[in-house]
This record gives sequence, C-alpha cells and structure tokens, in this order.
Amino acid sequence: MKTIKFFYAAFALILFTGMSAQEANKQTVQETKVNKFSVKSEKGTIDYEVKVSTKSTGYVKMDNLSKKEETRLKDRANVITTIMVDSDGDPLYDNAFTLTYQAISDDTVEVIPTATGFNINVAGETLQYDFIQKVCDVPEGCPVKVNMISVTKM
Repeated sequence: MKTIKFFYAAFALILFTGMSAQEANKQTVQETKVNKFSVKSEKGTIDYEVKVSTKSTGYVKMDNLSKKEETRLKDRANVITTIMVDSDGDPLYDNAFTLTYQAISDDTVEVIPTATGFNINVAGETLQYDFIQKVCDVPEGCPVKVNMISVTKM
C-alpha cells in the first residue's frame, strides 16, 4: 500500500513540476531607491523624500547558442518607473506618477536635485519635477509617457 501511495505522489510531483516550467525567455528586474532632498521656499526649508521603483521586463537574447559560453545581447525592455514624493512625516506619499518607456536593459533612472525640485534623467531624456507646483514637465516629442497617479494639495 505504501508503494502505491509513493508512486501516486511521485507521479503528481512530476506532473505539476512539468506544468510550472518557464514558457518564454523573459526576465523581470525590479529595483527601488529612496532619495532625500531639501528645497528652500518662502515657507523655509522643506525636506522631501523621493522613492523611485523601477520594473523592467524584456526578453533574454544570446549571441550564438552553439558556443559553450554565450554572450548576452543588450535588448530593449519595457520599463515602468513609479516615482513617489513625500514632503511630511506621515507614512503616505503626497504625489505619485508613473513613467512608461522602452530602454536598453541596463539603462538606469537618475534623480538629480535642483533649486525647485528635481530632474529625472531617463531613456536619454530629462524630465523636470517642481516640488511646489507638483508638476512634471515633459519635453515635446519625448518617448516617455507620464501618468500622474495622485496629487494632494498642501
């Protein structure tokens, strides 16, 4: 009787293991960075926290599969970056927006502080965010799509 149970268990394990195999050669990479900035305004110095979460999904491509040591090719990936801005001590973020674009797999998002906010260097473009007005300026013809998720008034 134990032998029959063992065979059923082994059969079920093999059956379900085969069903959960990878179907495509896709890779998903997630990265989160937290930056802290200070901006001087009429109200005084305001401290801000900027959280940048990036999720990149793309296909893995190899140079020559007949070699033992294949070289991985850099390919374009679909990237969604969520940027959340917090200006006070509560656990909720005050403003959030997403950037959707295509980039080479090792391309990164840089947040550089300015006098009124910060610049976002992404996919060869520079976007400007203003802390006071809570607006993200996108240059004309920019391939990066910006979607404002939430805005709260001060």
